[in-house]
Amino acid sequence: MANLRYTEDYHTYFDPKTYLELFYKKFKVEDDTDGSAMPFIKAFHEFWSNFTASPDTEVRYLEFGGGPCIANIIFACPKVDYIVFAEYTEANRQAVKSWIAGDPEAHDWTALIEIAVLELEQGCGTGEGNNTKCPMALTEKDKLDRVLNHANEVKQKIKSIVPCDVTKASIVQLDSDDIAKPFDVVSTSLCLEACVSSEVHYKNTVAELCKLLKPNGYLFMNGVLEQSFYLVSKEKFYTFPLTEKMVKEAMKEAGIQIEKFVTIPVDYSEECDCKALFYAYGRKSAGK
Repeated sequence: MANLRYTEDYHTYFDPKTYLELFYKKFKVEDDTDGSAMPFIKAFHEFWSNFTASPDTEVRYLEFGGGPCIANIIFACPKVDYIVFAEYTEANRQAVKSWIAGDPEAHDWTALIEIAVLELEQGCGTGEGNNTKCPMALTEKDKLDRVLNHANEVKQKIKSIVPCDVTKASIVQLDSDDIAKPFDVVSTSLCLEACVSSEVHYKNTVAELCKLLKPNGYLFMNGVLEQSFYLVSKEKFYTFPLTEKMVKEAMKEAGIQIEKFVTIPVDYSEECDCKALFYAYGRKSAGK
């Protein structure tokens, strides 16, 4: 087994293709035998289904530390207009750029897009088979068109792909057009626990993310609790062992009024030592 890898090692030892094959290939319930994919897919769908913004405004969304993954963006797409994707390593940023460019070697997100636009849309997959918008009422061509249209819309709405680093004073290297414009939603998924070094560092990072939000803007986070490592093939990566208490305190201290916090106990014996998954979201206080 390789030595434990830390944040700076992601540039050398983290392989986007291997990671995506391991963790973002099994999206169907019957395929997701370890139960790792569906809870977060449902969380993304729940949050974005309920999200509303002021009419006639450009909805701006920052995905922080996205890795090579666009899962949350796929669900956000119908509700937002302008997406900034921030990620630490060049290899992960290039993985997203390759998908946008239509590179045949890029990860195929079709299966997840199908779930987003066909199975979870308008009550589909909930037994409402008479819904004319559900897959059963659509031709194969209609289904394919919806998936392709959604993919193209995601690509068009990702306006910028930029570096980020929680060890720097400015944790996101925003383009000049974005520096002075706060976001309606900031999201981070399976990221902060992999790159912070302490509870204080974690809380400071959450506070920095919240500074990028508009008053009443939303912070969405999901991740793992009480985990010290995870494996990507033969590489073993460090994670800071967050607790539910730490996450809630970080959100509250940053001025977030928590609307939902869910923990999902898990038992992974090989890939990692986490005790639970979590997702949480809330709004930034107007006075912050």
